Amino acid sequence: MKRVLIYILPIFIFLACSKVGDNNITIPASNDYAQGFAVAEFDNYKVVEVRNPWDTLKILQRYILVPKGCELPDKIPHGTIIRTPISRAVVYASLHCGMIKELRKSEAIAGICDVHYNADSTLKNKVKRGEIADLGSSFLPDIEKIISVSPEIIILSPYKDRDEDKISQLGIPIVEMADYMESVPLARTEWLKFISMLFDCEEVADSIFETTKKEYLRLSEIGRSVTHKPTLFCELKTGGVWYQPGGESYMAQLYRDAGIDYLWSDNRNKGSISLSFEEVFSRASNADLWFIKYADESDKTLKSLANEYALYDKFKPYKNKSVWGVNALKVPFYEEMPLYPHYVLRDLMIVAHPEMFDKSETMRYFKKLRNE
Repeated sequence: MKRVLIYILPIFIFLACSKVGDNNITIPASNDYAQGFAVAEFDNYKVVEVRNPWDTLKILQRYILVPKGCELPDKIPHGTIIRTPISRAVVYASLHCGMIKELRKSEAIAGICDVHYNADSTLKNKVKRGEIADLGSSFLPDIEKIISVSPEIIILSPYKDRDEDKISQLGIPIVEMADYMESVPLARTEWLKFISMLFDCEEVADSIFETTKKEYLRLSEIGRSVTHKPTLFCELKTGGVWYQPGGESYMAQLYRDAGIDYLWSDNRNKGSISLSFEEVFSRASNADLWFIKYADESDKTLKSLANEYALYDKFKPYKNKSVWGVNALKVPFYEEMPLYPHYVLRDLMIVAHPEMFDKSETMRYFKKLRNE
C-alpha cells in the first residue's frame, strides 16, 4: 500500500489545485443569520469564505466553486478550487451526513467516520454492505481507506486540537464546516446553503431553511413570552471534567428561546466550557431540570446514573425525577438538530411548559429517565 500511496498522492495534489489566484477580494456578509461564512457570486464561479471561529477577523478557508466542464477563469481569487457538483465525498460528522441526506444527495457519501454514533440505519446498512467506507475515528481516520474511495472533498468540523496535517497532505480539498460555533440555531441551519452549493442543489436548501425559520420563529416567540422559566443544567461528568454549553452557544440560545433559565447563560463562550463537579454542583444543585445527551445501546435510567457516579443523586432534578435524556443511537438528534432546530425547541418547550401543549403531544427526541 505504501507504494500505491507514493503514486496516488501527487495525483491528488495536482487535481486539488489547492491554492491559486489573487488574494485581493472582500466578501460582505450575505446571510440572514450565519456569521461564519459568506458567499460572493460571479459570472461562472462562486467564492465562499469560512471565517476563523476563534478569530473572526481572519479567514479560515476560502473556496472557489467552479462548475465541472467550465474552464477556470483567468482571474480568480486566491483559494481552494472545488469543482461542482460533488459526486464523491468523505464526511466526518453524522450531522453533515444528515444535511447531505436532506439535500437528497446521500449517494455522494463515499466514506464516513464515527459510524457507531450515527443513528441513520439506512446509512449504517450501506456501511455493512460495503457501499460506504467505514473510516474509523474522526480524530484518527484511516488514511489508506480515504484514498481508496477517491473522494473529491473531505467535509469535517474544525477543532483547535484536531491534527489535520496528514489529511491536508493528501491534497484533497478539506471543507471546514464551523457551523457548531454559531450562537443562533437558525444560523447553524443556514450552513445548509453552503453544503448545497457543493452538490448543486441550492433550491432544496433554500426551501428547507425558509420552512424551518418560519416555524422556529413562531415557537420562540411563544417561549420567550412566558413568565415562569425553570432553571436548567446539562450533560454528565466526563472523567474529571463536566462540560456545559457556553452561554453564547446555539444550545444556550435554544434554551432561552424555549423559555428556560439556563444556568450558564451569563458565560460568553460559543463552544463548551469545562467545569469541575464542584463548580456544577454549587450552581446547579437546586435546578429544576437536567438534560443529558448520550449514545448507548440501552436507555439510561436514574439508577444507571447513580451507578455511574454516586453524587448525581444529590441534585434536585434527580430527586424530583426531572432528568431528561436523548439517546443519539436511537433517535437522529445530531443529524436533524442543525437542520430542524424547531423540532428540538418544541421538545424543550413541552418539558419546560407542558401546560402550553395538549397531553397527547409526544416528543421527538427527549425521554424522561425512568427510576429503575
